[in-house]
Amino acid sequence: MEKRTIRTVEDVEDLIRGLTLMGTGGGGRPDMGRDYLISHIEEGKAITLTPPEAIPDDAWTCSVFGMGSIAPQNRLSASERETLGYGDWVVTKPMVEAVRELEGYTGYRIEAIIPFELGAGNSTAPIDAALRLGVKAIDGDYAGRAIPELAQTTPAMHGYTFEPGAICDPWGNVLIVKRAASLAVAERIGKMISIVTKLPDIKAPCAHAGFLLKGREMKRLIISGWVSRSLETGRQIRRALKDRRDPAMAAAEAIGGWVIFRGRVTRRGWESRDGYMFGITTIQGEGPDSGRTLKIWFKNENHVTWLDEAPFVTSPDLISVIDSRSGEPYTNTVLEEMMEVAVLGGRADEKYRNSKGLALLGPRYFGFDMDYVPIEKRLKT
Repeated sequence: MEKRTIRTVEDVEDLIRGLTLMGTGGGGRPDMGRDYLISHIEEGKAITLTPPEAIPDDAWTCSVFGMGSIAPQNRLSASERETLGYGDWVVTKPMVEAVRELEGYTGYRIEAIIPFELGAGNSTAPIDAALRLGVKAIDGDYAGRAIPELAQTTPAMHGYTFEPGAICDPWGNVLIVKRAASLAVAERIGKMISIVTKLPDIKAPCAHAGFLLKGREMKRLIISGWVSRSLETGRQIRRALKDRRDPAMAAAEAIGGWVIFRGRVTRRGWESRDGYMFGITTIQGEGPDSGRTLKIWFKNENHVTWLDEAPFVTSPDLISVIDSRSGEPYTNTVLEEMMEVAVLGGRADEKYRNSKGLALLGPRYFGFDMDYVPIEKRLKT
């Protein structure tokens, strides 16, 4: 596998577009993803994605990512922030500081950074941090989509823990997580801290650095090449629009998936709870799906669907919503009623299509009384 290089603003836009689609409704904000990467291009720097196999077996690697609900909320005023003891941002790059704090605590030099998941924010933030720290940004991630919980990563699936970990935010809060009772508890600790971080400003990143692994372990667990796959997906959507082709079909082909529904959003119900955004999106079919209804349940990301009230595509397979005309993918933060959309489905990586993966990311994990059926089998029936 060769290195992939991002050299232009157009490359960045293609990458953000593809990562947003692969983020399946979550994975961070596209505007923040642009902010993370555009500055490097404007400074004349190329962004290199390094293949996992280029990292020495004994090199230390880690993940860095943001945590917290993606639900919209109002930003507090300066006086309201001051009353609560926050003030202004004092740390401009919390992701970078989180890695430095982890290095300082462990005494290990981090040589490569791996995205925790795919998404416009949570894949670009690690790339930005790697560039600023002068280490390798790896072309791959630990989920092959966006996920709501630490315990759903491939390292967690194979018994590796998040801690020791470091948490930093723009307000100047710094915490070291030495040990946690379990990954579920580590997740809860992180989510509770993210509530504190994001209370004054939803855009404030609650940066976590953890999953400290040697290169040999990283290479066994990573879903390799899916960041550059996202770049190519975004590129194919752009080219389809230029050639006056259907961007939804182009996107589906790029991910080796399908357009599983077309229609208009008729209802959006959601709540922000325990550091997550929960809800259901209802889409009334149009065109070839006229007279049918698709419902999508999300916990930050899209995980369970019903077609005319019957179980349909579910996690760990990918479920993404895009604008039917422009092909631009939507996160669940910005999706609104009356939008004309296409819903895409894609196969999960094989690392999740087994008993361990389904126990962490299948529909029963989220409390639904239904079995996982691979998307290709769902579509045949």
